Amino acid sequence: MNNNSIKILLLTAVADELGERAIETLRQLCDVKFTGVGKLCAFEATLEALQDGDYTHIINVGTCGSFHHAPSSLLFPSRVVQGDIYIDSDFATQPINLNTGDASTSIVSSDNFIGSDTAPTQLKLLEPYDCMDMESYAIMRAILFHSKQTNTPLPEVHMIKIVSDAADGTLEEWRERIERLQSKLTDATIAKIQAINNSGN
Repeated sequence: MNNNSIKILLLTAVADELGERAIETLRQLCDVKFTGVGKLCAFEATLEALQDGDYTHIINVGTCGSFHHAPSSLLFPSRVVQGDIYIDSDFATQPINLNTGDASTSIVSSDNFIGSDTAPTQLKLLEPYDCMDMESYAIMRAILFHSKQTNTPLPEVHMIKIVSDAADGTLEEWRERIERLQSKLTDATIAKIQAINNSGN
């Protein structure tokens, strides 16, 4: 594969996770699309984004909460899990495994912001996983669905998450914290894009 055949799609929930200046820089390196917040929005937005081109690589970037990793930690999940009632019930779905990222790192996606008002029963279900967000699982399901429907090869998917909180705060606190994390997340994203491009040399 040469650089001319590499086409990268960057997916992030909202511009604030990276910042407007970083978004402008990243748009010069790849296509950037916003999924919105939550699994339903992320599924639909990902499908729409995939219609714009035959992407060889997809990078999902964003913040996450974690019970196990300190704030500002960078995580590269390779196991993506459907959250909420689906984790431990008759409605459970199979985790999605990536051939990228850290083999021991998992992310679980919930439809709810996990914070100080989250019910203890839900926290117990999420506790085994390295981190949690609200979009990753839906993004992966959309990518798999699109590939099956169009009979096209699966793109290589990378996930880059930065821990914004210990899932013990509020939405307002999250908004304040992400400003301090933007540069670190942006640097990791640019490094990943460069590594993908270099792999095609």
